This record gives sequence, C-alpha cells and structure tokens, in this order.
Amino acid sequence: MEEVDVVLLYEKALRELDVACIVKALAQRLHGLRVEIVQQNYGYPYALKNFRPRVVALPFCYQNRSNNILLTTWRKSIFFNLTWEQLLYPGNKTAKTPRGDFAVNRVIHHSWSSFYSGYLRQQGVPADHIFTNGNPAYALYREPYRHYFKQRDVLASQYELNPKRKWVFFPENYNWAFYDQAMLNQMIHDGQKPDEVYEMKAFSSRSFETVIRWCKMLADRGDVELIIRPRPSTLLDDFAAKIKEILHLIPDCMNINQQETVREWILASDVVISSYSTSLIEAAVAGKTAFMLEPYPLPISLQQDWHELLPHLTNEREFIDVLLVDSADVASKPLGEWARSAMLSQGDPILNLVDYLARLCQGKIQRPPIPSKNSVSLPGRFPLPPWLLFEYRKLRLRLQPPEHIPFDQVEPDRKHDVISASDINERVNKWDTFMSNSVVSGKNY
Repeated sequence: MEEVDVVLLYEKALRELDVACIVKALAQRLHGLRVEIVQQNYGYPYALKNFRPRVVALPFCYQNRSNNILLTTWRKSIFFNLTWEQLLYPGNKTAKTPRGDFAVNRVIHHSWSSFYSGYLRQQGVPADHIFTNGNPAYALYREPYRHYFKQRDVLASQYELNPKRKWVFFPENYNWAFYDQAMLNQMIHDGQKPDEVYEMKAFSSRSFETVIRWCKMLADRGDVELIIRPRPSTLLDDFAAKIKEILHLIPDCMNINQQETVREWILASDVVISSYSTSLIEAAVAGKTAFMLEPYPLPISLQQDWHELLPHLTNEREFIDVLLVDSADVASKPLGEWARSAMLSQGDPILNLVDYLARLCQGKIQRPPIPSKNSVSLPGRFPLPPWLLFEYRKLRLRLQPPEHIPFDQVEPDRKHDVISASDINERVNKWDTFMSNSVVSGKNY
C-alpha cells in the first residue's frame, strides 16, 4: 500500500467534484500534499487495496453503516466529514443527523456556519471536533472561481439555445415524487415518521404536475429558453416519460438537460426557479433573481427559515407575469445577503479547507480518538463479540476484497458520478492552470 496524505471521497460528481479538484490542486501546490480523489462507492476496491491515508475525507457521516468497510481497513486514519448536506428540513433532518459513537466522537465535522456548528454541539459532537469554515461550493460563485465555468455563449452553441432570449433555469427538486417504495422505507427506517414521508411524497407529486403545466405555458410563448434540469439521480428517460404523462408531448422551448453542473446554468441564466431546493440559495449568492415555486402550501416537514427570504410564485398567472418582466431589481437579494453572511464570512472556504487538511496531515491539530473495534463493528449474522467480529471482517476483506465494477455494470442512475482517474486528473490540471493564473485572497498561485 502507498501512504498518501488524503483520500478525498466524493458521492455526487456534479455537486462535489469541482471543489475536490481545486483542493487537490492547491494542496499539492501550496503544501506538497498528495490527495487521491475517489468515488464513494465504486472507487472503494482500488482505494482500499492501494492507499493508506493519513486523512479520509468523507462526503457525509451520519452513522457507522455507510462507513463500516472503510473503518475495517483505515480505522487508524483521521476521519474528516465534509458534510455536503447541512441545510436540512424537518423531513430529512433525523436521517441526516450524526448519531452513534463513531459519527459523534471519532470524526471531525466540516461546518458551513455557526448555526450548523451549534446543531452539531447539541447532538453531542465535541466543539474541538468541529471546523466552522463556510461553504466551498458557494465560493465558486465568487471571484475568481466563477470565470472557470462555461460562459453563456458556449452553452448556447453547445445546446442550441438562443442567447438573446431570457433564460429561465429550473433545477427540479421534487425528489420525493420520484422516490420508490424502497427509498421511502429506508427513510422511515432512518427515523422519519411514516405520515411525514407519505405527505412529502404526495405533495411533491402533486406540485410537480402543476408546475410542469405552468412551464408548458411559459415554453409555448416561444420567447424564452426554459432549461429544466432533473436531479442527477433521476434518469433522464424516466423524467421525460413523467412529463409526457402530464403533457403528452414536450414543447420545443422546454429544454430538458442533465449535462453540466447546476453552477454553469445558474451563472449563465437570467432567472432561477425551483421548489424548496437549495439551488435557490446558490442563485442568490451568484446575484441572480430567484423565485420559489409554491402551487400548494408547503408541508411543515419541508419548510426552512430561509424560504421566507425570497418571493414565492403561487399560481400560473403570477408565474408567467413575473418571469417575463425585465427588471434590474433582484428579488432574492435578502436571501443572498443572508447566505453570504452565514456561510461565506470566514474568508475563502476553499483555501481554509486546504489549509486545515494540511494542518491535520502535519499533526498540528489534535485528532479525535481512534475508533475502537467495538464501536465500528455492526451486528453480524453470528453472535460474536464486537472485537472478534471486527477481526473476522478484516480477515475476510483481506482474503476476498471487493471487486471492481466495470463502467458498463454501474447502475444507470450512478454513471454520471463514476469518473475515471484520467478524467479526474485532467480536471485537476485544468483547475491548477486556472488557479495559477488567478489571484485569490490577495495571493497569486
């Protein structure tokens, strides 16, 4: 095995990979660190066999279940939780709250804000296991990072869009409408109340159908480019089929596109609309006008305080009228001011993250205690003591390591997350070149 400084695990490429690539580029350039970027699920076999990391950066850490295989192999590494979901609503808060000895006591948690740090402390996470920094993804909407992404004219040419029309970007987030029964059962198993789960499912299904009808009315005008981006975990064919069930056909100016990141489309568009999606916060941080779609009252289980900081569109006439008005007034300005104050007030979160990881690797920050064998062993089929179960699983993993899954066997809804090592290195080099020609926080790299 090769000793490396950091294995940085990512779950969703479109959400996390740009930050991961910048961190790798800057960690090498500024601190001489070796960072290996690995996909959370499909990159396991190679990484477990080849790397011995000082630090393992997780995309999330709620309980032992998701990390048991890592703990079996890398138990003595320092575990750092990047925590890619922090703006939680009542309907997912229980499932996405750290619990258990490992997640609460043996991991350093990356926090975007003082309010999330306070929430972690309420759950029992020690204060010195919390790094309050800011949101690195939001930093990508600021100088100089925002200039890295494809510009509007490039996207217009690539996807046959009229750059002179108003671009309305709709990052769809009616995720509950697309959850199957297995996912609903998992949410209930993770602590959500069954009545809330089924309420959110019904609300999202009903709202999605109504909003798609609104979108048809807007697209039929022919003077806007409506860009609808399904969530990455929703198959494009399934999404199109769902729309055809509602409308029978898809209008020409209703562009359904799952390519690029939300970031490119927000930066290139004039207006952003969505349901309760945090992409509305990103739009506000980017200085774009954003509106929340609310054809029906939002269930308490989906409500968050920040929803009140931008205007809501509640009927079709309002939807059409507002989106066709050319106005310099940015209706979502209060939301942007709140987001920048709460999650971008500690300096550059990307540079801060790189520096913190470097200090962890250098032993300048006190690490959490190493997880005990008892604390990381989930119950097995055999009634063995936890420490013996741990040793058994470790031996079995050594004798029968997980097999690499060829790309053509990756689940269809996960293929966009499985990026080859060569493609990742190309992205890292591209970011490194960009950063070397940029000035960040008064530093030229």
